[in-house]
Amino acid sequence: MARLPEQIASLLIPMVGRPVLLPNVAVAEIVPWQQPEPVEGKPQWILGEVVWRGVKIPVLSLELMNDPELEDAAYGNRLAVLNGVGHSKRDFYAISVQGIPRLVRVFPDELGNEQDATEERAYDMHVQVSGERAVIPDLVAVERELDAVM
Repeated sequence: MARLPEQIASLLIPMVGRPVLLPNVAVAEIVPWQQPEPVEGKPQWILGEVVWRGVKIPVLSLELMNDPELEDAAYGNRLAVLNGVGHSKRDFYAISVQGIPRLVRVFPDELGNEQDATEERAYDMHVQVSGERAVIPDLVAVERELDAVM
């Protein structure tokens, strides 16, 4: 049986609503905001595509995936380029984020009592880490939906 790590180096990434908590290994790079080039006929949560390191990658909004009425989520301050988690046909894609991520060390016993599953499409669970409320995205589900429409 695999032993859980004592701590997980993670990023707390500002979003329109609650910040997103992701392990460092999921994030390839945080880059300045680039206006994505729209892609015709795609859902509203796909903001378009940008060129990152010579490769065209899709940009999506986790917030719009959950709530299409959320107007502020169509633009960001930065892009978080994510590594595909192995269930995707693409190696990288980006999500729009609202600020500069902060490095946090997550200790399993530090996670607050708010470990609630969520019904939102892009999110797996709500957590409390270091006294701050955050959400953990369901990257497998996000990538599955991304692959279905791109």
